[in-house]
Amino acid sequence: MQSYGINDFEEFVKANSEEKYRDFHMRLTRSNYRINGIRIPILRKYAKEIAKSRDTADFLKQKSQYYEQCMLKGLLITYLKLDDKDFFPLLESYIGEIDDWALTDVVCSSLRRKDDIYLNKVKEYAKSKDVWFARWGVVAVMVNFYDKDEVIYEIADNLIAKDYYVDMALAWLIQVLTVKNRAVAVSLMKSDKVSGQVKKLAVRKIKDSFRVSKEDKEYFAQIIEA
Repeated sequence: MQSYGINDFEEFVKANSEEKYRDFHMRLTRSNYRINGIRIPILRKYAKEIAKSRDTADFLKQKSQYYEQCMLKGLLITYLKLDDKDFFPLLESYIGEIDDWALTDVVCSSLRRKDDIYLNKVKEYAKSKDVWFARWGVVAVMVNFYDKDEVIYEIADNLIAKDYYVDMALAWLIQVLTVKNRAVAVSLMKSDKVSGQVKKLAVRKIKDSFRVSKEDKEYFAQIIEA
């Protein structure tokens, strides 16, 4: 199988970069990686093609220089068929390169696993002092384990990382729970263990959601006003 390397990636960048999208995306992120402006659906499609047809081992070992290179690596890890002994070291190496919310959320949302091995890793990540490991843990619960009440309470009670992006992840989780596990969303919003900042962010996201009824938008807003 032919290997995939940085030269192949740079050719992909030349063919798919959009200056206007780059400028737009740069306003949404504080990433220190160089941003080229490649749309996420194109990156997803490309990652799936490479995962099926190329040897990506050398590419995954290289330290990322570009924003899209970092995201492509993350997507590849989620699409490759790997044993857990190979998968988790690669995943944790990727999370260690993250410096932006989208590099977390896009890749984490692509990883659909509901097994206990991943669940235990997710709980471990959520309790990390590292902002991006912690955000990954919370987002992974939102994507895969929103129906596991005790896990949600455990993570909400034990978040260590103190950062806006962790707060926002928990607020996003609460917003999703209003639709998928409402009783837990109510419990979290009434809990003293969830900060006032998180509750305000959650209400903001709830108000912006098209999936939450008008009545529930008013109800959850009233909780923080009480």
